[in-house]
Amino acid sequence: HGGGRFPVRRIYCVGRNYYDHAVEMGGNPEREPPFFFHKPTDAAVDVSAEGSEVPYPTMTENLHFEAELVLALGKGGQDIPVSSAMALIWGYGVGVDLTRRDLQNDAKSSKRPWCTSKGFDFSGPVGALVPADKFDPNGKHISLKVNGEQKQHSALDKMIWSPAEIIAHLSLYHRLEPGDLIFTGTPAGVGALRPGDLCESIVDGLPPCVFRVTGSPSVKKACAL
Repeated sequence: HGGGRFPVRRIYCVGRNYYDHAVEMGGNPEREPPFFFHKPTDAAVDVSAEGSEVPYPTMTENLHFEAELVLALGKGGQDIPVSSAMALIWGYGVGVDLTRRDLQNDAKSSKRPWCTSKGFDFSGPVGALVPADKFDPNGKHISLKVNGEQKQHSALDKMIWSPAEIIAHLSLYHRLEPGDLIFTGTPAGVGALRPGDLCESIVDGLPPCVFRVTGSPSVKKACAL
């Protein structure tokens, strides 16, 4: 937020981390431990500048928004206890996990990975980051609007797994390092974006994540092998 650049190393995302969204997506949050997926490093898009644009991706006719609080790590480690996890956070931001929902639904039904539905170009727009000592997530809310109409709204404390618990659990599987971004999950209300739409994701006390969707849907038949 002071004008510098955050060097992104990896992007981790948490699935179904709000009770209402887990139910919305057909899950049972009371029985599911946290699970994670990845986006490529260059999927992160800085949309802090006014007038930022994100292109509509190819191979989908159902692009969805998912507003999320993003953790930016300034320290690393593995097997991090929950009591120490918050010390790894350098800062916070607001992001949108863009999703090719039609491809994700196909992947779920065929029990295949989500790579093409979650890890495409420009799939992780993020607003300006704020240092951790200038933001407290307790008591804050997250919301998302499309063309001024509110689509998502929730208190951050409705996360099933808190930021500290997310970091601790993720560090069981991966050695975390400075430069890692963690998208912490989205509340209910996810829905479609169309070319021309203005998407605004907001968390109280953080710079917003705002962008306009450009281009047009383009779906080509996949080649048979």
